[in-house]
Amino acid sequence: MYIILIMKKKSLFEKQKFTFKRKCYKKDCLNPGIYKAPKSKNEIKNYIWFCEEHIKSYNKEWDYCKDMTQKEIEKHIQLDTIGWRPTWDFSTASRKFKDFEKIFSNYFDFFKKKKNQHKINKNNSLLKNALKILNINNENINIKLVENKYKKLVKKYHPDVNKGNKKYEEKLKKINKAFEEIKKQLITKLN
Repeated sequence: MYIILIMKKKSLFEKQKFTFKRKCYKKDCLNPGIYKAPKSKNEIKNYIWFCEEHIKSYNKEWDYCKDMTQKEIEKHIQLDTIGWRPTWDFSTASRKFKDFEKIFSNYFDFFKKKKNQHKINKNNSLLKNALKILNINNENINIKLVENKYKKLVKKYHPDVNKGNKKYEEKLKKINKAFEEIKKQLITKLN
């Protein structure tokens, strides 16, 4: 490869300008090589220089995956999507994390399995009354059931919906009190 140094001088007071021109890499071509291309797949950062005519033909002939099998091409594409950085499988099916509870300490009872349904003592008269107000008569009571019943009744008896009627306002106060009593009983059962 030849590099041609051309000196240009316009007048006595101007500085000399140097321009470097590379010769096209193609044999017997005297045009300047102004377009760079990688030498090969293995030397991707080493460049050769071509003129416009020869870079076009070089690009048409260039095939990065020429000597690769279909599996190698797919693996290459997969690695390109992650930038060739290492990755790990964190799926729940992975054997490494199957016994996650044993690996990490159970400091805050994080892994303690809680049951949703609890039997509570219905002999308590306050609790009986609270369950009657919220229309709950199941044996197994969970917090979701209580919350759903409570929300429905609040929507039905809220004073804004019933034009400020005092009768509904008193009913809503009883519903709130009953909900707090049941919630208190459920929380003591959980602990």
